[in-house]
Amino acid sequence: MATSSNPDTPTLASGHSVSRCRLDLVGRVAVITGASRGIGRAIALNLALRGCSVLGTCTNETSLELISSVLDSEVTQSYKDTARQRPSQLRIKGLVADIFSLECSALIANMLEESFNGQVDILINSACDPMPGTIGEMDVQEVQHSLMGNIQTPVMIVDEFVRRRLFQPDSRIIYISSVRSKQPWIPVHGRDNCHAVLVGLTQTEAVMNCGPDMVAEFQKEFFPGQSIPRFGQPEDVADVVGLLCSAEAKWITGSVISASGGGIKIG
Repeated sequence: MATSSNPDTPTLASGHSVSRCRLDLVGRVAVITGASRGIGRAIALNLALRGCSVLGTCTNETSLELISSVLDSEVTQSYKDTARQRPSQLRIKGLVADIFSLECSALIANMLEESFNGQVDILINSACDPMPGTIGEMDVQEVQHSLMGNIQTPVMIVDEFVRRRLFQPDSRIIYISSVRSKQPWIPVHGRDNCHAVLVGLTQTEAVMNCGPDMVAEFQKEFFPGQSIPRFGQPEDVADVVGLLCSAEAKWITGSVISASGGGIKIG
């Protein structure tokens, strides 16, 4: 059930705070890479609860079920919990499209044309290669693997969408980046809002699976420099991305946004 101290902004079991009346993304379509877990999944839920259809990508059939079935069911239940009618045109679909595959961009574009009338209004690049290796110990294959997942495939997805004219007017492109980077990508075809969201220490499976000793090292490194000294949650990042997807953010572009609890201060 939804619970909140503010009756107009119920908090769902998922951790999301969603306005009862804020269905501001009805009729829009978002492509979210890495949507089966962590930050990508939280973003998919955030946008879907605001009426946005979602095409989420993942790397295997098991993860596919987490999007097409589990996430879709959670969205339906969340609408019921907030006493809202789920928009009839809202669709959630998963797609196996590995960012380390040369076919990734074409697979996503094909699915948009087949199942979403060739429409994309929001592109969230959340999938990445989280383990780029250690300088001084890497080989060429490791570097190429990291560059493909973190640079080549995201670029080719945008290129494919532009080539096929899938982007709609007033579209959004958002790259989930890291506090270790400092520059956003510039808009790619003069019409989109493009941002870099610098994500701080977030309690995701990728982080927690590093083991207790490494997690303790992360806390020791990051917490002292944060204004809010705690782990971020995937929903914290999703709320920032959701803000950038809103109509009120139409005049913001080319921005570096820190979602790090104050770990990175950008002036």
